[in-house]
Amino acid sequence: MKINKFEEIFKSHLNSNIELTKKTFLNYSKVFKIFNFLHKKIKRKKKIFVYGNGGSFADASHFVSELTATYKKKNRVGLPFLLLSSNLSSLTAWSNDMDFTSYIEREVESIINSGDVLILISTSGGNLKTKQSINLLKAARAANKKNIYVIGFIGNNGGDLKKYCNLSYIVDSKNTPSIQENQKLIFHIICEMFDDVY
Repeated sequence: MKINKFEEIFKSHLNSNIELTKKTFLNYSKVFKIFNFLHKKIKRKKKIFVYGNGGSFADASHFVSELTATYKKKNRVGLPFLLLSSNLSSLTAWSNDMDFTSYIEREVESIINSGDVLILISTSGGNLKTKQSINLLKAARAANKKNIYVIGFIGNNGGDLKKYCNLSYIVDSKNTPSIQENQKLIFHIICEMFDDVY
């Protein structure tokens, strides 16, 4: 690859993130609302469950690890965030015997209680017609039925998932890498805020 082609890709990628970050500046009140909601739930001894597919699963795991372990503040208490679908034996057993799309719904029904919180991370937001991220949509609907609060961190105008969310932060982009990078920025801001209050 020639340096000018690399420079074109490099600058285009960074410019996409710069533009999204500028939009995030305007949405700080939405981020604060989500943080404040989570903070109140923690004070009421509720648990917060987090899930996403693929790269969003990795981001969910990263987010949970920062909050149960440490972010910057080494002496901060651990917070009650849990990663769904982390038991691969259960996931593969259910997917093999039943189907993959209903496993997260199964976990919602079996381990999350009324009043707890389910955070779903998705770049697409899911689509019922094209059967995209159906497992997220089934999980969100199951949560709605159980009075479990759903928070969505979503790209692509929110997709069908936004209909099932009590609160959502929608990244104004259809570009998957940019959506994921902006979501990580928001997750780290939330971690920083928890470091400040605990």
